[in-house]
Amino acid sequence: MFFERRRRVVAFTLVSALLLLPAIAPAPAQAQLEVLLTGDDGFDAPGLRAMRDALLAAGHRVTVVAPLDDRSGTGSSVTMSGMLDYYPQAEGVWAVDGTPSDAVTLALVHVMRASPPDLVISGANLGHTVGADVIASGTAGAALTAARAGYPAIAVSVAADAGEAGESPAFPSTTAAFAPAAALVVEIARQLAETGGTGLLAPRTILNVNYPAVGSGEPAGVRFASVSSQRAFRQLFSVAGASGPARVQSVPGDPARAEEGSDFALLMQGYVTISVLDGNLDAGEGSWEPLLQRLIIER
Repeated sequence: MFFERRRRVVAFTLVSALLLLPAIAPAPAQAQLEVLLTGDDGFDAPGLRAMRDALLAAGHRVTVVAPLDDRSGTGSSVTMSGMLDYYPQAEGVWAVDGTPSDAVTLALVHVMRASPPDLVISGANLGHTVGADVIASGTAGAALTAARAGYPAIAVSVAADAGEAGESPAFPSTTAAFAPAAALVVEIARQLAETGGTGLLAPRTILNVNYPAVGSGEPAGVRFASVSSQRAFRQLFSVAGASGPARVQSVPGDPARAEEGSDFALLMQGYVTISVLDGNLDAGEGSWEPLLQRLIIER
C-alpha cells in the first residue's frame, strides 16, 4: 500500500514538474552533470538531437558518442576484433563505425577518459523498447553496457505508431514527441541528481523510459511498470522452400496479451512507463538449490 502511494506521488511529481514549467530553466551549477549521450539510431538521429538540445539547455555538459548509422536491434553486441573507426563530427560529437555498445565502451575508455560521465543516456530511440524486445534493443543494450561498467544509465524510447510508417515524413507523432520526452528525462535526471546521495542509481541498474506517441500532446501520466513477457514487435518469416532466402518482416505485437500494469500494456494506454532493469544477469543464490537437487555434480 505504501509503495502504491509512493508510486503515485513520484508519478505526479514528474508529470507536474514537466507540465507546469513552460521551458527548461538552466540547471544550477551544483546540478550540472557530465553526460554521455548515445543511441542505436545513429549519432545524428532526430531523437538523439532532441535529447542533446534539452540537456544542453538545462546546463549539462554533453558528449555524444554514438554509431555512425542505424544499428537498431543489435542488443549488447560488440566488435570482438579488427579496426573500429571513430570520427569527430562536431565539437563534443563522435560517430563510431560500430554498435551502440562499442560506442559506449570507446567513450568510457578513451573519448571521456579524462572526464568520465556522471550519467549515460541512450536515446531517444524511434520506436518503443518494452517487454521481451528489451533484450534485442541496441538502445537498452548501450545503457546496460554502461551500467555493467559502473555508470548510471537511462534508456529512452518514444513509441512508434505502425499506421504512420507510410506517411511522409514517417512517424510524425513520434517525431513531435521527442522534445517533450527529452524534457521529461532531463527532469528525471535532475531529481536523481538531487536525491541520489553517493550515486544517481543503484549499482548495475538502469531506467528504461518509454514515452507514448502522443505528438506534442500530453501523456496520460507516468507509471512505474514491470517488464512484459510479450513482444511489442514480432518477426514474420516468408520462405520459398526448404532452403534459400527468407523474407523477414516486423509487425506489431498484441498489447491485449500484455500483463496488466506492464510496460507494454501501459504504454499502449498512453502512459509514460519507467522500468528498472537489472544489469547483474545473475539470478542469485536462491536459484541454486532447486538445481543442486537435480544435477549430479561435485560440491
